[in-house]
Amino acid sequence: MKRFLFTMIVLVASLVALPVFAISDSQEKAIVDHCDSLRDSLKSVQRDDSRARVYLGRYYENILNKFITPLNVRLVENNLSNSELISNQNDFAKTRTNFMIDYVEYQKELEDLVATNCKEEPGLFYEKLVSTRKKRELVAKDADKLRSLALNQIDDLKILEGRL
Repeated sequence: MKRFLFTMIVLVASLVALPVFAISDSQEKAIVDHCDSLRDSLKSVQRDDSRARVYLGRYYENILNKFITPLNVRLVENNLSNSELISNQNDFAKTRTNFMIDYVEYQKELEDLVATNCKEEPGLFYEKLVSTRKKRELVAKDADKLRSLALNQIDDLKILEGRL
């Protein structure tokens, strides 16, 4: 088990370091040899990421629809509107939309990667792996930005509270 884990770590590390189309014979052999376990791992990632997207999607939707937007509406109704809060709301809504779009694109790439026969086409599998990683990084950046915007909302509210 330790040897397998070590081999997987070396494989992943070597895949990250190479340019997209460069795959050595040893890497190709490692992909072919561990194809079944790679696909199982990717299916597990796919299942876990799907659950995370549903959770995060609902979480971000609740933040926007049950906190940010109603609060801004209430502030406007009471002539206390704040340009930072409105700007943050717009940024949050836009980033949430981007998160959903980017996630759907990532999920499609991941499905395509899982469907690729890594025993027969290790080079193509590797190319799709690299592409899928980039899409996943984009989704992670969107999630980080949403977290940051939610924290900005809280900070802006504290500033507004201090002025009242």
